[in-house]
Amino acid sequence: MTPGSAAHRVRELKWNKIKRFFGSQTSYGISGILQNLQNLIVVVICLLMFWIMITQIYHTGQAVLHAQKFRDIAGHLLYLFVMTELFRLMIHYLEEQRILLGTIIEVTIVSLLREVILEGALTIAWDRLLSVCALILTLTATLMIHHRLEKGRGKLGQITIDRPGPDEPGQTSGPAAGPRDS
Repeated sequence: MTPGSAAHRVRELKWNKIKRFFGSQTSYGISGILQNLQNLIVVVICLLMFWIMITQIYHTGQAVLHAQKFRDIAGHLLYLFVMTELFRLMIHYLEEQRILLGTIIEVTIVSLLREVILEGALTIAWDRLLSVCALILTLTATLMIHHRLEKGRGKLGQITIDRPGPDEPGQTSGPAAGPRDS
């Protein structure tokens, strides 16, 4: 296998992906080892969550076949949705090494609503229902602020200032290029 062959490039790409996963790009020494251990813990959690999702699908199927109450079936489905979103969050963490705050907030809101649906809004004590409503409103406001900040961060990422290079005298690029010193 020669260094320029297609098989060699494929193997090199796979090896780089493995190194990126297990080898920290930002840290060396003990902090790199701890990041690798943290990635391993996240992988184990992902495997456990996958097993829980498989068993939950089985229990949801059993609930549908035995025609239980709609509230129970909805609880199973919402729980499965929450687990799926958390699984996606873990996969994103493994790929990007950062969390998605918006997804965490959305999963929390759905979890709170699931609890209200399972218990029934009419059977929950008024003070507990009021506190759940306040928490949902707070989370919704936080989610809106987060989306607005992400939108602003996206706009900042689009801003580029093109400056003329040494071999391009006199070329400017719109209003972003200021007056030139000659």
